[in-house]
Amino acid sequence: MDLDPASLSGVPAEKPAVAVAISAVVATVVYLAIQLVMDGSINPVETGAFVIVFTGVYAAFLYLRREIQE
Repeated sequence: MDLDPASLSGVPAEKPAVAVAISAVVATVVYLAIQLVMDGSINPVETGAFVIVFTGVYAAFLYLRREIQE
């Protein structure tokens, strides 16, 4: 099984949607933790905006990496 080094460890290159979903979940959890530590509260709109941008950049990175490899 071919593993994509751009994805999380153990996620097959054939399933980029899984890698993107995992990265979105991890980004959400990390950003929520950062908000709690820095502000003491959670702003859902700010968190959602961050996750959308982060996931979009990660998905674009995976896409461009595949295009370059082909």
